[in-house]
Amino acid sequence: MKNKIHYRWIVLLIFVSSQLVLSIAGYGWGALAPFLKKLMSLNSTQIGSIGSIFYFAAALSALPSGMLVDLYGVKKGLIGWLGITSVPLLLLSIFKPIFPIFIILAAISGLGYGIGNPVCSKGLFLWFDQNIRGLVFGIKQSAVTVGAAVSGILLVYLADKVGPFNALGIIGLAISVMTILSLIYYHDPIHPENISNNTTALKRGKFLSEFGELFANKPFFYLSLIMALLGLAQGVVISFLILYATEKLGYSLLEAGSLLTLVMISGAVGRILWGFISDRLYGARRKPVLIIISTLAVLTITALAVWDVTWPKWLLIPVLMGLGLSTAGWNSVALVLVTEISTESRTGTSVGLASTIAWFGLASGPIAFGSIIDHFGYFYAWRAMAFFCIFSLILCFLLPINEAVNNVTGD
Repeated sequence: MKNKIHYRWIVLLIFVSSQLVLSIAGYGWGALAPFLKKLMSLNSTQIGSIGSIFYFAAALSALPSGMLVDLYGVKKGLIGWLGITSVPLLLLSIFKPIFPIFIILAAISGLGYGIGNPVCSKGLFLWFDQNIRGLVFGIKQSAVTVGAAVSGILLVYLADKVGPFNALGIIGLAISVMTILSLIYYHDPIHPENISNNTTALKRGKFLSEFGELFANKPFFYLSLIMALLGLAQGVVISFLILYATEKLGYSLLEAGSLLTLVMISGAVGRILWGFISDRLYGARRKPVLIIISTLAVLTITALAVWDVTWPKWLLIPVLMGLGLSTAGWNSVALVLVTEISTESRTGTSVGLASTIAWFGLASGPIAFGSIIDHFGYFYAWRAMAFFCIFSLILCFLLPINEAVNNVTGD
């Protein structure tokens, strides 16, 4: 028992380290945007399409990977997550300025990236109990935004020195190293009931039955929509903040990269902070925290919509911190709630489906935002994002959760 308690922290370290290095790549499209735009002569819509296609591919793989994790265990999913993401990034350093090939490889990498949420959520759900789960999910999810924060400086530096394609190749090599380490040091917990040997669960009838049951779960349905809307805002901020800061606010590339880093660090803090608050201050209730997050997203995105370049630069700092806490900090609380309103044997499937819906938001956000910019400008693009966050806030209030015991209200 004592060894299990100690080993679970090694499990957390493996997940955190894996997520950190993967997120440098997964959230690096915004950092590389100015270099790719210049080198490949791309417009804003094309720039947005890179991140959109990456997350669209992730959305497609999240649900089936979640079902496979429920069937065959976390370790196989962990190796697939790292391996499938890394190989296309290594190939991108070879097929350099050819945009169609670039998009195809980015999509394949996205398919691998989409395996991550079901794998890590299932693993942490099995290794950690409820009274610490929100904090643990927050620590793991903070690696996403820390990786994105690192990408805001590291990828800008590497792209400036060796070019954006070689920068992606370097990150792909780092992920490959992490794949080997995970293969050596991670093992699944001994929970026979959590890994099914009945492959008939993949049959069409069983799949449709579980799929229908999940959507009949009203809290799950509402929560998935909230995740999609907040994910939409997250994808936009990551993909376009640097361009917005350089093109409209007059910042240099390095300064703009630092602004994205500030947002991502704030998001990392938020993912831990919101988990701690929900665990300790709200007694493991997640709904009040989601309401706070959505409110903060509405306020900060609205501030960006009306921002004037003549306003003092220091005033932008608290706005960006709030932007990070909300649009990049919501994930841990939402994911832990998904696991808690799902049955244990379907944790991976539930997280996979919720992640699929969320990533459709991430995928559609950048390309839609870029299209609005090309036709109407940043002001209307940010206003559109604020509207979606208002819708997210409304859904948070409507989320049918019994806050006293954190159970569904019953249908």
